[in-house]
Amino acid sequence: MLTDTAIRRWTPINNNERQRCGDGLYIRGFISGRKLFQLRQSINGKRRWIDIGDYPKRTLADAREVSLAIKRIMKSGEFSEDKLQAALLRTNTANELEAELVRGNDQNAGRLGIPTFDQAYREWYALQVKANRWTNLSSKRRPIRSYEIHIQKQFGNLRIDKIRRPMIKKLMQPLLLSNTEIATKLLGYLLEVFEEAFDSELIDSNPCPRIKSFTIPNKPVRHAASLHYSRLPELWNWLDSAPFSEAVKMAMRLSVVTVHRASVVANMRWKHFDCDKGIWTIPEKDIEASEVGFMKSGRQFSMKIPDGLSEALCALPRSCDHVFTVDGHRPINAETLRRNFQKFDAITTHGFRNTFKTWALNQNPPIDGFLVDRYCDHALAGLDKNYRRDDMFDQRAKLAERFLEHVGGKV
Repeated sequence: MLTDTAIRRWTPINNNERQRCGDGLYIRGFISGRKLFQLRQSINGKRRWIDIGDYPKRTLADAREVSLAIKRIMKSGEFSEDKLQAALLRTNTANELEAELVRGNDQNAGRLGIPTFDQAYREWYALQVKANRWTNLSSKRRPIRSYEIHIQKQFGNLRIDKIRRPMIKKLMQPLLLSNTEIATKLLGYLLEVFEEAFDSELIDSNPCPRIKSFTIPNKPVRHAASLHYSRLPELWNWLDSAPFSEAVKMAMRLSVVTVHRASVVANMRWKHFDCDKGIWTIPEKDIEASEVGFMKSGRQFSMKIPDGLSEALCALPRSCDHVFTVDGHRPINAETLRRNFQKFDAITTHGFRNTFKTWALNQNPPIDGFLVDRYCDHALAGLDKNYRRDDMFDQRAKLAERFLEHVGGKV
């Protein structure tokens, strides 16, 4: 009986008739029509039959997975046959079975001093936050939110020393197929948590499989939608007659020229902008503060806004602490900028970085890549990271004027 179809068509002639379905796995049939998966397993030197579940509630594939899990569980010697059989009645999959048994064995976790995975993960996360690993708010939320959505329910209450490699593999493989980007990051977080547990001698080895152990779908890389630099003047002119407030239009123009992220522009503050000099200085982010609108790098960043754009900015009314406001009390929403650009074309504010870099590359001669990266406040790689520390403020100021000249020049 090697397929579900064969099992479905099979009609046992006698009670307790058995047909083999795999290594030690059998289907037991009754005249009443009932069909029961059973595993023949040696326990304490005696051959025993372990009930896995009725067909078709359990499919053949499910029964095979569960039978493999049972063999691993019984080999460990940590669980009795009675506990195993009781757990089989409460679970449907092999992953659930292993989790249920470990959960039942974890009632004394606190007394033993071994943390649950939830405790270990949150302790690791708190340390990363304290070290200012993620300076952007959305980046900071991602590790804990992805854990709570995809991992906590399955592993959170398990003792960290009871989580096995097959359990992680079965949990992460479907996620890698459906949402590769989130799963890849989450797998990296898991590796770090288990590595920390290994260093603390809570576990004997790191059970988390590396990414190469999984099947990764071949999906095209999706980049932020961007506008070709030749169409920037068209966008600039379109803004003149667009049905937006003057504050929103100015914020959109600043997004194009500075190529800053939407949240940075939307939350621009008057105290950070020197109208006399036209210099916008975004201070270093205070890791203890909850304010938004800082650079993703978290460090201070200053740039000279081109003269024409700077004068138009200074002409805006100062009704609150923020430069761009509609109601006079709060900053505009960053999502407003994104939606408004979509009304011109299928583009994103983040895509202006690619637009700017493509424009710079196509100048004659091409603009120096180091200067372009400094303009975008992109992280440096290799030796540049250690030795090229000049922020090239004056060169960036001239480049901004030149870029605005290409975009439209008139504000």
